[in-house]
Amino acid sequence: MTEGITNTASNSYEGYTQPAKSGNDIGKDQFLKLLTFQLKSQNPLKPYDNQEFASQLAQFSQLETLTDIRSLLEGQVNSNLLLTQTISNSALPGLLGKHAKAISNSTHYDGNNAVQLGYKLDISAASGELTIKDSGGKVVRTIQLTGTDLESGDHKLSWDGKDDNGNTLPAGEYSFQVTAKDKAGTSYTPDCYTYGIIEAVRFKAEGTMIVINGLEIPLGNITDISTES
Repeated sequence: MTEGITNTASNSYEGYTQPAKSGNDIGKDQFLKLLTFQLKSQNPLKPYDNQEFASQLAQFSQLETLTDIRSLLEGQVNSNLLLTQTISNSALPGLLGKHAKAISNSTHYDGNNAVQLGYKLDISAASGELTIKDSGGKVVRTIQLTGTDLESGDHKLSWDGKDDNGNTLPAGEYSFQVTAKDKAGTSYTPDCYTYGIIEAVRFKAEGTMIVINGLEIPLGNITDISTES
């Protein structure tokens, strides 16, 4: 008596059109519509196992709960970041007038006072030199590193603003770089640091900038802040 009865259900559920949704995910409404269509399309002589449907519903419910929890946590993280940034930004003006050390190979010479230039050697070097260039990229001064200047650790040198011929250079922005060689003769360039007084704090689209001796330096490049130089 079962002749003429065929199973109209299939993996593709012919006749059902899934609502458009971005990506490969489906929402709760789409899942319930798909499940309802699956029930309607089942073979009445061989219905689907109720436990299987219950399991599918339970799994989807768990997934939806986890998704809601993730969204809630992401919202809390964003709120905490915004709060932290707000507190940080409100405290930054208190740094004005403080002495700072920042990762940078740029410095500003005012035409009169000596400039402090810093660098850090991860390992002791066999030889090394510090070169200073003007804003046009021309090398104006080369200082050979000797003795303790080649030992591993932080170093600070004072540049008097003069070139290799002893002439006082004009005020302006200069760049510097340290080139060192280890005992095997391999060259490397360590991190350089600039020093100065924090003159301003600027909030820009690309991030918070700290102004040291007229130079804008990203807040993340500041390594030390103190009341003394």
